[in-house]
Amino acid sequence: MKTTLFAVAYSGYLMFGLLQIAATACGLQHLTGLWWLLCWLAAFLVGWTPVLGTALGIYGAHVEWDWGLPASFALFVGVPAMLLVLLTVSLWSASGDTGQGATLRPSVGE
Repeated sequence: MKTTLFAVAYSGYLMFGLLQIAATACGLQHLTGLWWLLCWLAAFLVGWTPVLGTALGIYGAHVEWDWGLPASFALFVGVPAMLLVLLTVSLWSASGDTGQGATLRPSVGE
């Protein structure tokens, strides 16, 4: 079951990343007018830059895909923040730590 969930989560994360790269490539193409293949290659390189890649992706989703600004921001800021929270919760629950501290056991002589 864990393997299946991991595969589904990884596939979803991969699809999400490809959607972000496509938005960044569209933003680059709209701004520069370069050939689409060059824009895709540049999107792979620039997309990892936190401020520049995010700004170009938001611009591409807003201008080229006609998304509203809240939806464009959600794609590049909201969804990664949500994924970070889900990752933190899943790692915390997998560790078995319930936050209740150590349980005290009575000593042998009592």
